[in-house]
Amino acid sequence: MDAAGYITPKEVRQALRQLHSEDVETNPELALRAALADDLKPVDARGRWKPSSLVILVGVIVFALLVIFLYFSLGQSR
Repeated sequence: MDAAGYITPKEVRQALRQLHSEDVETNPELALRAALADDLKPVDARGRWKPSSLVILVGVIVFALLVIFLYFSLGQSR
């Protein structure tokens, strides 16, 4: 801020960049993490991201279906 109390355009740009970089809605990575995070406790005791139980369940089911598909696809050739 200059001596007269006016804000320069450079300071406004810097403030907007800082505001938008911290906003979850404007950052796609943070928005996806927030959507897939655990609703009750999104961060564990060590400060790491904690996925939702539903995400884990869907991942396990998809993995099981993939293993079953590969088993019957490759197992039929014998």
